[in-house]
Amino acid sequence: MYKTLLICCLTSILFTTEITAQKDTSFPTPPKRKFVSMLGGDGIYMRDSIWKVGGYLGTNISQTALYQWSGGGSNSFAFLFSGNAFANYKKGKAEWDNNLDMKYGLMANGQIRNEGLAERNFQKNIDLLEFATNVGYELDSKKLYISFKGDFLSQFSRSYDYSQTDTSHGRFRKMTISKFGAPAVLTIGPGLTWKPTDYFTLFFSPIEGKMTFVTPDDPGRDTAHAADGTYTDRYYTDVDETRFGLQRGTSFAGELGGELDILFSKELVKNVSWKSHLNVFFSYTNNNYNTIMPYFNSALDSMMTKTISKSTSHIPTVKWDNDIVFKVNKILSATLSTRFIYQYNVQVPIDQRNNRTGAKGPDGITDVDKNGNPVLGYNKLQIFEQFGLGIVMKF
Repeated sequence: MYKTLLICCLTSILFTTEITAQKDTSFPTPPKRKFVSMLGGDGIYMRDSIWKVGGYLGTNISQTALYQWSGGGSNSFAFLFSGNAFANYKKGKAEWDNNLDMKYGLMANGQIRNEGLAERNFQKNIDLLEFATNVGYELDSKKLYISFKGDFLSQFSRSYDYSQTDTSHGRFRKMTISKFGAPAVLTIGPGLTWKPTDYFTLFFSPIEGKMTFVTPDDPGRDTAHAADGTYTDRYYTDVDETRFGLQRGTSFAGELGGELDILFSKELVKNVSWKSHLNVFFSYTNNNYNTIMPYFNSALDSMMTKTISKSTSHIPTVKWDNDIVFKVNKILSATLSTRFIYQYNVQVPIDQRNNRTGAKGPDGITDVDKNGNPVLGYNKLQIFEQFGLGIVMKF
């Protein structure tokens, strides 16, 4: 009897083991999805690393206060907000990268203890809002993708030319030169993306469309005057589209050209990281290019025009952004930010002094070079630089 019972038990165990083995082989248990969050690390990996999202938010603040200071000087306050967010998708040969860059800075020289003083002394020094997306499919050659890229560039709020502020008759009217959506630059086109490493990306498009949008201002802004002889309010509140290369009365300029876009982001040494973004756009054709550009003549208190050669429409537009972050601890960092822009048909302020004699010129747009030839306020290199200690949170 005991032998029979033992044989039955062994037979049952062997039968159960065989069924279980067959079941495990035919229907393997799917791996459990992982969710790894690394605050202060290099990103958040989601859904088995198919998506990777991350970025940082930071603020830099500097301040100087003087009270009964015999050496002279002025109170000052500066604030810079910067942020970056990315969401990158990778599965098989398909890849989709998304990147958002933001910068907004204010500075004040003098007292800001009440609303009136703050309105006059606070000035914006940088305003950047840029979103880029790139969808690609890897070719047989490793690290090379056929891709389609889109880029949107604008700003958060109004910017002013403070040198043209109207303070006559007790007024305080600031000259608006740009705002959100004016200008707005949209660039789209196919190309090739090369990603030899995680920290370096190169995109090249031989043919790409670039569209610049600016809400047109009042056609009579240069001639319409108020009862006291000054310009009307719209002269100060509307955006002058010719500042950005558009023809008077138009709200759109289209260009066809090629683009080179390079992104480098890496920790160079421990606690020191560098992000660099270089973008070059070279135009093949630009029928909307404006050769009659404005300038402000302070001697006549009037806007006037100058003619620029149409050949300059093919000069490449170059933008180069750099952020070097020196990490002190988990939240404190020192940041050096620079932005270089070279754009052929954008009006920029220049030094009003004659480079030969040192005498101040009659207006803020025309200068004289060492040979005595007039220099226009276009085709000028624009430079922004700021260094500060602040709070940076990476996610």
